[in-house]
Amino acid sequence: MPLSLKPAIAGLALALCIAPAGAIELTGRASLLGLVAKPAAGDSGFIEGESEYLTADQIGLRLMLDEIREHAEWSVHVRTTRQHFDGFPSAAVHSSDLFRYQDLRDNWLDQRDDNGATRAGIELDHAYYKRQVDNFTFTLGRQPVDWGSGRLWQPLNLFGAFAPTDLDTDYKPGIDGVTLDWYPSPHASVTTAYIVSPQGDAALEDSLATYYRRQVGEQSEIGLAAGSISGNQVVGGSFESAWRGIGWRIEGAHYDLEESDDKGLFYIAGIDYQFEEGTLLALEWYHNHFGVKEQMALADEITDPLVVFQLQPLLGRRALGISVNNDITPLLRGTYLLLASSLKDMDNDHRRSFMHQVNFVYSVSDEADFLVSALWGTGDGLDDGRLRSEFGHVPKSLTLRFRYYF
Repeated sequence: MPLSLKPAIAGLALALCIAPAGAIELTGRASLLGLVAKPAAGDSGFIEGESEYLTADQIGLRLMLDEIREHAEWSVHVRTTRQHFDGFPSAAVHSSDLFRYQDLRDNWLDQRDDNGATRAGIELDHAYYKRQVDNFTFTLGRQPVDWGSGRLWQPLNLFGAFAPTDLDTDYKPGIDGVTLDWYPSPHASVTTAYIVSPQGDAALEDSLATYYRRQVGEQSEIGLAAGSISGNQVVGGSFESAWRGIGWRIEGAHYDLEESDDKGLFYIAGIDYQFEEGTLLALEWYHNHFGVKEQMALADEITDPLVVFQLQPLLGRRALGISVNNDITPLLRGTYLLLASSLKDMDNDHRRSFMHQVNFVYSVSDEADFLVSALWGTGDGLDDGRLRSEFGHVPKSLTLRFRYYF
């Protein structure tokens, strides 16, 4: 067993020993997922003269051990997965990797070749202790930190956010540190987070940030955030409200990047409207100073650390997102997502690309659901392996997923 995994197992065993057995709740989620994609010319994964499909499958199990007392609680989440990729990249870097002292994961199977990989292993995803004293709450350990109010993008989510196309958003990955929540009134909260950097990486600094939220009136809320994230200075704010049945919001953060000595604003503005029959329409405009405006700059952008670790959601500078949600029946929910981006080509003309995603979720029972998701991109595809648009290289794909909670 790797040395980095031993503290996780020891901590779990200690928790089981010291807590009353009757007070502990063990829950879990099992999932089975399969994906198939058909790349065309210009798509990622396309090989001239071949018409093969790209496939991936995953079997996952999340075990959650929790105890909640009157003024304290603790939680441990362990994930074990078996993944197989055929033609797809077998590994991805996530924003949580920047904010974990150690991986606390182990792969007992890791086979790779030129066409794909098969991997199986275990990971400690959450492990924290929370204590409440008066109007303060103290949390220590690997914990999810989720800030911001945007629907598709959240500039104030300083430690990473889900992508608009993510299919699994039930549990945000935990990061290592200490948070202190203060509730000065029933309608306000102040959260201060000290998050440690990866062990042995001298180039990354620890992070410290504070997030303030307050309800204003009956329909409005403001948010403020400031801090140092891996050495980069960030300050931002948000405001959301409603007018004549239309919800609206604006959220932005100004970054001062230490390594590149670049400064700029990342902001979103959006509206929501729910029709009488229940359909919810959301529109959101995205602007990020650190994104590119021209196709020729895409190759340089994908090496930027903000992009590599998914703290910068898109490569381009501007995008529009539209989401439509509807409960088709009491058991069936449908969602359509459209993301649109525009970049200038060598002739200074605007070249647009689009991402489409259609999801249907059927509730099999109170404990299980079944998902069907189709995803495809349109626009300029790859040219000799080089990106020419934000979404044009994304092949058509179909994902099926079954989840069961216990």
